[in-house]
Amino acid sequence: MFHANGNKEKVAKENPEIARRNAEIEEERKAFAEKNPNFDMAKEMENSQFVNYVWGNGISVEDAYLLCHKEELLKTAPKEETQTQQNKQERVLENGAGKSRPAIARKNPKDLSDKEIDAIIERVKKGETITF
Repeated sequence: MFHANGNKEKVAKENPEIARRNAEIEEERKAFAEKNPNFDMAKEMENSQFVNYVWGNGISVEDAYLLCHKEELLKTAPKEETQTQQNKQERVLENGAGKSRPAIARKNPKDLSDKEIDAIIERVKKGETITF
């Protein structure tokens, strides 16, 4: 896709190393575009730093993109994390789902079957607080 003169066969014959690297870059581009649908290789090719990372230094397309856009990514990451935390806080926890909220059993412990005791032991092992 990205060849100096646009002729894939000619590039391969003249310099197989360039052809190999171009094929490698094309595979990296496809893989990264699948993970990141907003990725635009043509736009990144306008960025000389990106081109230098990929072709000059042999860095992967994904790593070059992350290096070129680290400031933008760092600015958006805290916002996304804050929203995730806010969403978690807004959810109503079911009884026993939170580690600080004890589950309440309405039975007397002496009336529990062996199976019920085993289930309670497993819940305690997972960190749940049981009260009677």
